[in-house]
Formats: sequence, structure tokens, C-alpha cells
Amino acid sequence: MINEGRLLSRHGFAKANSWITLVLAALLMVAGAAQLVLLLTFGKNGYFGLQTILASTLFSIALGIVLFVLRQFLKPRQIYQLYENGVLVISKPDNKNKFIPFERINDIYRFRTGKYSLKILNAMAFRENSEKSWHKISPNIAHADRLIEIIKNEQLLFRGPQSLTILAQDGTVTFSYLTESESKIRRFLRGNFLLMNEKKLRLSARKLDSDDGHHIAIEDIHFISGGSNSPLIKLLDRHGRSLFSLPYTSLFSADLFIALIEHMIQNRIPIRS
Repeated sequence: MINEGRLLSRHGFAKANSWITLVLAALLMVAGAAQLVLLLTFGKNGYFGLQTILASTLFSIALGIVLFVLRQFLKPRQIYQLYENGVLVISKPDNKNKFIPFERINDIYRFRTGKYSLKILNAMAFRENSEKSWHKISPNIAHADRLIEIIKNEQLLFRGPQSLTILAQDGTVTFSYLTESESKIRRFLRGNFLLMNEKKLRLSARKLDSDDGHHIAIEDIHFISGGSNSPLIKLLDRHGRSLFSLPYTSLFSADLFIALIEHMIQNRIPIRS
């Protein structure tokens, strides 16, 4: 039986955005209705331009309807409850709940929603493994930034020590990544993330291998640069020359990867037989 722990917070549809949209839609509908009354009352007497009022009426009502529809479109399909030991995912379409312990979160994908997000990574998707579906946390989730930060930190807390143990036992920690062109496709933001063509990075205490043909000895890596505030993660040799680079927004669990590399630079991992 899963111990969820104490409920810490609820993360549903962001009410501020919802109410603003509702108020605007209601005002437009009321304005359209008022113009329609004026049209019916004074239109035949020539006090107002019939065509102008009719166009304004139709525009106000249509825009109000569009805002109502837009609000429904922007509603998240999944909302969340944060517990001490994991996250409860509540699926709105089928009304099903699923609790995911932090220790089972394998992949985290950070991305930005649209060109107006000022290059800030304002959204996240996470999953248990490559066979499971993604769960997206977008800005229309209440306090999404706090929920994203906690999930990221909890993954580091659980998977960091586990990964270091695997590396010390001469094992391999695998990361998924995307090519730069694929990571920019808009279907990432709306479609099924499982349709993405993923490639693999294989990290061991001895070397780093990629499906693109890169083979790098860990002992050659002396510096790492990049992170959530930088577009590129770069692995550098002792002279500052680039050995390997990858866009932060194309690497799943990029923060975990960076943390492991930083640890391996500072403390070379002795392999236990």
C-alpha cells in the first residue's frame, strides 16, 4: 500500500485567469445584448445606423462566445495534489486518479509555452518510465512554478543517490534526449509526447556514449556549463574546449544529468567490484 503522506497543496485550474476570462466574456455578452435591445427599439426609427449596430452586436456576442470556448480549451486535462511522498494526478476527462511517488518519477521534460514566455521555462512534463504517459504541468495550473520546482528537487533527492550507487557498481544510467529540430516542434506542447523520437545518452563512471556517436571518457571532462538559464549544456576538457553539447530543452531530467556530471568532476567515482 502506497503511503501518500500529508496533503501539502492543491493545484487546479488557475482561478485568476479563469475569472478574468469569464468576466470579459460576460461583459461582452451583456454589451451585445444591450446593443440588440437598442437595435430592436430604435433601429426602425433611424436613431442609429442599423448596419453599424448590427455589426457591433454580432461582434460582441461572437467574441464573448469565443472567450467562453477559449476558457474551456485552456482548462487543463489534468490537475494535481501535492503530498509529502508524491503527486496525485487527477484526470478530468475520465475522472480517474493516480498517485505517483517521487521515487518513481524517471523522466522530467522542461519546456516553454509559446514565444511570449520570454525564454523562461514555464512548463514541465513528467513520467514514470518510457512506457507510461506524460503528465503536463502548464502555466494554467495554479502555482505551477512551485509544483514544478518541488518535483524537480524531489527527483534529485531520490534518483541522485540511486544513480551514484549504480555508477559506483560499474552500471549505466540512461537519459533520453531529442534532436534540436525535434525539440522545437509545437506538437510537444499539445500532442502525445510518446510520439517523439527519443535517443539515448548512456552515462557510466568511465564514459559517456550517445546514439549520435559521441564517446567521451569521463576523465577527460573537467568542466560543465549550462542549465535551466542557459540554452546549452556543454562538457569541456581541461583547456575549456567543448567535448559535447546538448540543448537543455532537449534532454530529459537535465538537472539530474548536470548534478551527476558535477559530482563526477569533483569526486571521481571509484568502481566497486
